[in-house]
Amino acid sequence: MRLEDVTVTLRPRQPWEAIDLGCALVRRDFGRLLALWSVTVFPVWLGICVVMRAVPEWIPLVVWWLKPLYDRVPLFFLSRSAFGVRPGFAQTWKAWPRLWLSGFLPALLWRRLSFIRSFALPAQMLEGLRGFAVKRRVKALALDGGGSGFLISYAFLKIETVLLLGLLWGTYDFLPESMTPDMQSIFTSFDFEGTIPPGAFWWVAVCYMVVVTLVEPFYVGAGFGLYLNCRTRIEGWDVELAFRRLGSRLVATTAACVLGLACLLGTGTPALAAPRGEAEAKVKEVLKSSEFEVHKIQSKRWVPDMDIPEVSGKPWHLDIVAAIGEILFWGIVAGLTAWLVYYLIKNRHVFVVRRARKAVVAAPAVVMGMNITRASLPDDIVAAARAAWAAGDFKEALSLLYRGSLSWLVTRRRVPITDSDTEEECLSHVLMVGPQAEADYFRQLTGAWVQAAYALLPVSNAEMNALCDAWPFVEKGGRA
Repeated sequence: MRLEDVTVTLRPRQPWEAIDLGCALVRRDFGRLLALWSVTVFPVWLGICVVMRAVPEWIPLVVWWLKPLYDRVPLFFLSRSAFGVRPGFAQTWKAWPRLWLSGFLPALLWRRLSFIRSFALPAQMLEGLRGFAVKRRVKALALDGGGSGFLISYAFLKIETVLLLGLLWGTYDFLPESMTPDMQSIFTSFDFEGTIPPGAFWWVAVCYMVVVTLVEPFYVGAGFGLYLNCRTRIEGWDVELAFRRLGSRLVATTAACVLGLACLLGTGTPALAAPRGEAEAKVKEVLKSSEFEVHKIQSKRWVPDMDIPEVSGKPWHLDIVAAIGEILFWGIVAGLTAWLVYYLIKNRHVFVVRRARKAVVAAPAVVMGMNITRASLPDDIVAAARAAWAAGDFKEALSLLYRGSLSWLVTRRRVPITDSDTEEECLSHVLMVGPQAEADYFRQLTGAWVQAAYALLPVSNAEMNALCDAWPFVEKGGRA
């Protein structure tokens, strides 16, 4: 597949945006994917039901365990449709045995319980790697998208569970009496084999197959979208594709320039090639120079012919040396152990985990361009606000109340408000830190201030009087 044929916009995305892209690819071709699923997965399920008809209670477990094999056909289709090729029934049927048999044992054994299965499957299946190279490749990709791949599995597990329970609950009333389990006997005697009829197990198995059919293609698409995003971020696919498109646009211009240059240089005299024999002679002449001379040094070493007698028995002094060495070895081990214990006890304060103290946030003097220091505010803020309101300066009246509230909250309540916070951010800080009464008042005051300052909508006299009467702050910078 060529990168120029991609049918999706390649750009670095946020993880959940990339997952949504994969699900959109599945929604675009869900009918075709469902048809391919029916001709590849349904026959396998039919064989499982025939083989395990004597023990239907184990069928859902076997269907669940074989899910890594089902994912390969949807991924085969999505990986090609993303690059403009949509395989048909004949092509998919021909590739089906190879897709299922490739990496069959790893997928069902040590990779089966992987929590990044849908994210790692494209790297294992599409890149043609084997053995340790697959593990190394998945590990490299997981550094960028492994956490999101885990969240995909967690989210789709919850979706599958909720759908299964909902389908079981919605179809329970339609079961015949012979297939309905006796719930009271189940919870009283815990005799599942005697109280649950075989038909109920078949009902659960069929419902689970329906849920897997509806959910699993989207699970594969979500992992494939995250895989495309990781490769785009790591390998710069979007940049490479932009350069390729730029190069294709410049091909015609470059060809014209080359043709014109060739026409201009066509009148020149062509260079004459030297005869082959003359060239070989020149090469031999150059190789005969001293710089290409190979220097060889030969040396001889005399080794005496000594007859070493064989030792028939082990000398007694070697036993003494071995005993002394063993005593020294265990003495060193015991000494190091004692020293390590003494060092840990003496320096145990180093290994005590202490909680970091929270840094005290300095109270800002200006918030959103408004001076909220105590010196900039009148002693009686409510009286000053009423006077400004009576004079017709409505914005100044609300500004006095709002500045006074901020001054009290940052100096007295130590609300972590910074000079760059907006009205919404200030309100969120107050709701998390401030008392309930002050937080409720500040919410009402913020709404009135934003309405008058930004929306230019008038505030009623009743609302202004209510704000002045309900003023909850005291002392300078907030005294009523």
